[in-house]
Amino acid sequence: MNIRELPLDELVLDPNLNLRDRLDEFTVERYAESWERLPPITVYEVDGRWLVADGFHRHASAIALGRRTIHAEIVTGSFEEALDFVSSVNLFHGLPLTRAERRRAVDVKLRLHHDWSDRRMAEELGVSRELVAKTRRSLIEGNQIPNNPGRVGADGKTYSSAGLPKDPNEHLPKGKSLAQQDDPRDRGGRESDAPPWDDATSPMPAVSREPTGLAPWEDGDAKAVALSDPVPSAAPTIDEMLSLMSKQVMEVINWTQAEGFTEAYRSAGANTRGLFQAAVIKLAARADQLRKL
Repeated sequence: MNIRELPLDELVLDPNLNLRDRLDEFTVERYAESWERLPPITVYEVDGRWLVADGFHRHASAIALGRRTIHAEIVTGSFEEALDFVSSVNLFHGLPLTRAERRRAVDVKLRLHHDWSDRRMAEELGVSRELVAKTRRSLIEGNQIPNNPGRVGADGKTYSSAGLPKDPNEHLPKGKSLAQQDDPRDRGGRESDAPPWDDATSPMPAVSREPTGLAPWEDGDAKAVALSDPVPSAAPTIDEMLSLMSKQVMEVINWTQAEGFTEAYRSAGANTRGLFQAAVIKLAARADQLRKL
């Protein structure tokens, strides 16, 4: 690993490598308070520039602390590789992504890997197959990605869409240990005692492109393809929202029943456990209020 101190004023904060809607001030303050415990940010060296790929909140904390350098892991690669990294890195640690940010990650990943199966994409990003399928339909209908007759599964084999095996536990990211999974303690609010690292902070802007007469995946510009405007999706109905929230609540319950969770919970900080319990109590109280309407 190539890790060293880099000058803050030489780092490039490319907004195209952000999935976040905005910086979270509370997280910036929390990271500043625990600065010595923070891991290095991740920087991609592309065409002689250092592009921040993971660590926008840490970068902001360094600025707030008046630092001139920051500990960084340097990865040599292409912009496309940096974008691929960004679309996955913050799904299992740091400040949890919002629903819109998760959809943005799926959007980016599908543009880069439109031949992946819904199941493989869902497992890679730790989201539901329904979200992947819905985003894929929007991109295909918007002529943003091709509708491949076959999809590549996690085993590297190509399946027809109808022949893809279905995982009964599709909502849980397979192949990841409890420590790697999205910690349910972070779902109740912003503050947590989870490892304090993050990835990005602002939405990806639209990319202005001259018409080429070709479909986006045929014109050879990987950056433009990956960063073109997300296809807007229709506003969900209340039934869709309730169905989604029900599945998310069940995901949290499944996490708490996972092997090793009880032991890990006992070792968690008192503040984190308190936040988790408070979130659960608030959810139960709100559900009871809605039941009485």
